[in-house]
Parts: sequence; structure tokens; C-alpha cells
Amino acid sequence: MEITNNKSDGVEIIKKALLDATKKDPSIDITYLGAPKYRLSITSEDFKSAEKTLKPIIVEIQESIEKKKGSFKFTREESKKTREN
Repeated sequence: MEITNNKSDGVEIIKKALLDATKKDPSIDITYLGAPKYRLSITSEDFKSAEKTLKPIIVEIQESIEKKKGSFKFTREESKKTREN
């Protein structure tokens, strides 16, 4: 995700939006990659349930950021499968 907000309290607005999202589901992990990039990771048994979890979280973060005059961009990375054979 790329999230920016140029208001004087922009950092707090972004932090609150991301923290609110992670509180709703413990399978979500958000990592700061360096302004303005963040990585959202979901741990799930299968792709469908991960997608079901991801969509409302992305919408919630986007609405929260844009409501406060910030910008939000989501780009999907290739899935990293960690299951051992």
C-alpha cells in the first residue's frame, strides 16, 4: 500500500487508520517499508478466506485515509506460500 497525507497530523491519521484495521483481525500484519509504503500480510489456510478478509480491510483503510484528505494506493504482490511440503 502507498499511503500519504500532507496534513500536519498526517502521520497520526495514517497510524490510526492502520491500527484500527489490525485490531479487527489478528491474522493481519502491517509492516512499514519506508514512507509512503506499507505491506499488509494476511495469514490464512486458503486464498479464498484470505481474500474475504482482505477486501473489507482495504476498503476501510482507504475510506479512513481519503476522508482525511490523504491518498491511498493498493498494489498486490505475488503470494508467498510458506507451507512446508
